[in-house]
Amino acid sequence: MHKPLALALVLLLAATPIFSQSSARSSSAVQVTLVEVPVNVYDHAGNAIRGLTAADFELTDDGKKREITHFEEIDLAQLAAQKQTPSSAARRNFMLLFDLSNSTPTSIGRSRDAALQFVKGDLTEADVAAVATYSVENGFKLITNFTADRGALTAAILTLGNPKIFHTSDPLLLAATSAGGNMTAGPALERGGTKLNTGEYESIEQRPNAIIGPDTKDAMIAPFVESANRSNTRADEEYRRNRVSHEIQTFSNIARLLNSVSGRKQVILLSEGFDPKLVQGREAAGTVAETVNENDVAMSGHAARLNTDERYGNSAAASALGTMGELLRRSDVVLHAIDIKGLRGSSDAAEGNQRASNEGLYLMTRPTGGEVFKNANDLSTSFHALLKQQEVVYVLGFQASGDTPGKFHSLQLDMKKPDAKASYRSGYYEPNATPSAMETTLTAGEILLNDVAMDAVKVNVLASPFPVRGQSPQVPVIVEIDGPSLMAGANGLTVNGDLFIYAFDRENHVKDSLFQRFNLDLMKVGPALQLRGLKYYGTLSLPPGDYAIKTLVHIPSSSFDGFKRVDLTVPDFSKPTVLQPVATEQSGTWLMVRGTAKPGTTSGYPFLVAQESFIPASTWEISGATPQHLALFLYNVDPKDLVVTGKLKMTDGSTRDVRFDVVKATAPDASKASQVMLDLKADGLAAGQYALDLSVQPKSGAWSKAFTIPVAVP
Repeated sequence: MHKPLALALVLLLAATPIFSQSSARSSSAVQVTLVEVPVNVYDHAGNAIRGLTAADFELTDDGKKREITHFEEIDLAQLAAQKQTPSSAARRNFMLLFDLSNSTPTSIGRSRDAALQFVKGDLTEADVAAVATYSVENGFKLITNFTADRGALTAAILTLGNPKIFHTSDPLLLAATSAGGNMTAGPALERGGTKLNTGEYESIEQRPNAIIGPDTKDAMIAPFVESANRSNTRADEEYRRNRVSHEIQTFSNIARLLNSVSGRKQVILLSEGFDPKLVQGREAAGTVAETVNENDVAMSGHAARLNTDERYGNSAAASALGTMGELLRRSDVVLHAIDIKGLRGSSDAAEGNQRASNEGLYLMTRPTGGEVFKNANDLSTSFHALLKQQEVVYVLGFQASGDTPGKFHSLQLDMKKPDAKASYRSGYYEPNATPSAMETTLTAGEILLNDVAMDAVKVNVLASPFPVRGQSPQVPVIVEIDGPSLMAGANGLTVNGDLFIYAFDRENHVKDSLFQRFNLDLMKVGPALQLRGLKYYGTLSLPPGDYAIKTLVHIPSSSFDGFKRVDLTVPDFSKPTVLQPVATEQSGTWLMVRGTAKPGTTSGYPFLVAQESFIPASTWEISGATPQHLALFLYNVDPKDLVVTGKLKMTDGSTRDVRFDVVKATAPDASKASQVMLDLKADGLAAGQYALDLSVQPKSGAWSKAFTIPVAVP
């Protein structure tokens, strides 16, 4: 009797959960890509126009007319009603951005109420949103990635990333809850969120069983907001003008960052706004005495004493504001603002910076075509009007070639339908050869959320649930990463990669996840990689239900990606259950990696038949020098009462009956679990790839299970 086989850890795995950043390999080849342009078309009343065709649009790229080779009309309202998911280009992406430097704790409390109302009442099933904060001291921090998980969004809004009450180990900021049930929402990077141009995580202890609710949120967040806002009360005008310049520059950086997200992005800034005098000069209203005084000074021959920036505005800040607006438009970002201060008077002497006007919010949003909402307690009407224009999205696609990474191309769209207004991005950038860590994080999140096909790295995935006494079932996930495609992304003699595994439920909420970084020295493991590749083994914990197991392999040095989705049902093991059959693997053919076990998990290695362990494989190899077998795992089913039949799909589309031999079988144990190992008899098959349709049922015929298994003949 053999002892259970433990997959050996043969590589040194880094635990830092963030994309590393390396220089991409240079290439002089001209790349041809499909450029997708989402367009909203509406009439003078703001109603979305439906039923258009490609002939109704004329698109030019840098003045050159482009043939529309891909056209799609997507009715988001209809998809939401049917609970279907639109393509990534057609999705509505919202970012709730809390301005901690221009807001008081009281107004922040009001802003969170407005944000929660928006998430609960305005987002549809087809929409995704992200939550972020901004402060002059700490910059822009992403708390949650774009996600459909309302729990993650709610947690982020309630905590605003305060590191004392906010923590998660999720590297892509998609998950809301940990396995232990504590409320978590995005990782703590650079002391409380994800910061632009950073790549290091800080681990922060989570308060045990911390559940944050509306009754405690203000007390917990107030000191956090006050710390970010404290410096804004200084009276030094030059100091405050520099803070405004920093804010404008940060929003310019946000524009380029969000360019990595497909589709239109609606950034909703929750803020009291900065003092508009710092950009455009003193407002005319309520300044008669100041104007008379300045005129007297000028006429007395002391014009040099006048503060022209205060009177006429700062030209550098105004220019930077214009650049910011252009960058946001180029990245298809519309900036809206919610004035969270509430009612304002003509003066506000209690505030150190005398923000009596919300004109600063208009200065930020106006260049992007966005709106300012003045009443945070009545957002529904305004947002419904905004969303109504965007109920229908037309996705126009054309082929474009380019050899200048990061170059911007200007787009012009002409409508042939009279009285139709079109809203679309002003242009697009050629893919960036060296994306930042934040850009890559957003892109990875989009791939996982929208099932974006990526096959530069070839990936196969196998996931199978097993019951665990007193716990949720364990779900081992085996990821096979093709060696040659991994080596194609090498940076010299090393391959560094990141492996992400997420379990999404039917509502697109993350229920569990795994992350692993691998560093491969090709001088040591190159021959093994060239032979087959890398095989990873990790374990999720999931209650009974339906899931999509989504796996992403990312190679930073080359920006190569591989994505695979596998649908999985975790059954109720108290009923008759036959799991997806698992093929055995010949040992020694893969570079094996076992992920670190999660704290609190006690389950052992589950791939055993008659106490003989085996390595699982995604494909059943037969008729080779050492043919492999197929394992059936049964619960509340007696193998003696089982009938197994199958048909092999041939390469020409025909089918062939096959016969199975039982290699070994076990009787049901005390937990009513048993296993069967099968061999397939299919002599005379030519080398190639096949598919086996397998049927399993009891002799009584009371139920049946059908499976399709990839089969390979070496």
